[in-house]
Amino acid sequence: MDTIFDEYVRRKGQLAPYFTSFCNGTTATCSGLSQWGTVTLAEQGLSPLEILRSYYPKDIEIAQTDIKTGVLSSYPGSSLKVGSTGLDVQTIQAWLARIRRNYPAIPAITDAEGQFQDSTQAAVTTFQRIFNLTPDGIVGKSTWYKLSQLYTAVTRLAELDSEGNTLGIGTVPPSSVLRQGSRGQDVITLQYLLNVAATYYPGIPAPAQDGVFGSGTQRAVTAFQQIMQLNPDGIVGSLTWQALYNVYLGADHNVPSPSPNPDTIQYVVQPGDSLWLIARKYGTTVEAIQRQNHLTGDLIRVGQVLTIPVSGAPSYIEYTVKAGDSLWRIANQYNTTVQALMSLNGLTSDLLRIGQVLKVPVS
Repeated sequence: MDTIFDEYVRRKGQLAPYFTSFCNGTTATCSGLSQWGTVTLAEQGLSPLEILRSYYPKDIEIAQTDIKTGVLSSYPGSSLKVGSTGLDVQTIQAWLARIRRNYPAIPAITDAEGQFQDSTQAAVTTFQRIFNLTPDGIVGKSTWYKLSQLYTAVTRLAELDSEGNTLGIGTVPPSSVLRQGSRGQDVITLQYLLNVAATYYPGIPAPAQDGVFGSGTQRAVTAFQQIMQLNPDGIVGSLTWQALYNVYLGADHNVPSPSPNPDTIQYVVQPGDSLWLIARKYGTTVEAIQRQNHLTGDLIRVGQVLTIPVSGAPSYIEYTVKAGDSLWRIANQYNTTVQALMSLNGLTSDLLRIGQVLKVPVS
């Protein structure tokens, strides 16, 4: 395309552009706008936005950016390293945090947003090792574009079912109480979270993300409350909000691995894995894994599926709560879920006290 535009299509509550496609509808077809179909709709008097909404979700909008540039590269132009600050640092920190959900060997970043300090450097260095880049902890052009590529891949930004970059999700639930008839941004957030939950809990119907709390949204809320053993009143108060956020923030860890029998699980080898690390994680031995998988040595490859023998009771470690800890923070640190922590420790709320000893599952 030879012209740079300052308007683009996005979903309400999203930062990223919504992936759209256009075909002539005759020699080529696609999941998107059809040239001759749009002509028919225009002749019926529909506006451009109404035409778009006839092909794409009803909650899309046309956004406008104040930034227009002819520079085709997103790379900031200079390397980012310890001591760097600003929006570019914040961008790579956000990318790494999301990529880490798929590649948990990358350590968590604890530096302040936009501040490139030791934990950001450690995350960058591990990322570089995993993807065969020079592990110098400096984000140059090759590391920047690899981060961008992986972030796009794990969030499916170029797909119609993109995760998107959500607005207003964060880690703190809204304080509003929503019920049938409610409208606005908090309802869009609610509907987005219910759609995420519906992916992992088949009993939850996925409501339309239109910002209107109608009967479909109420059914989804009630189903979610029943699954989470909350009062199924169809009203979204603080307990329902918190449960929704717990599912959203731990979504990647809520999908059980298929298992051929109750004494084993299936594990896909990740970058950085070794038989010793896997054995330690699942409370077994290297010899037991080798025997189960008919291995004659210690060599394993990324993507290899291993059958791991596990004991009947889940293994766990003991963790002493520190100042600033939360169940979500601990669950994220140890690759588990808030629900698993609450179940293992018999907790009925997410309140913690400093010095409290928690059992943390490691499988």
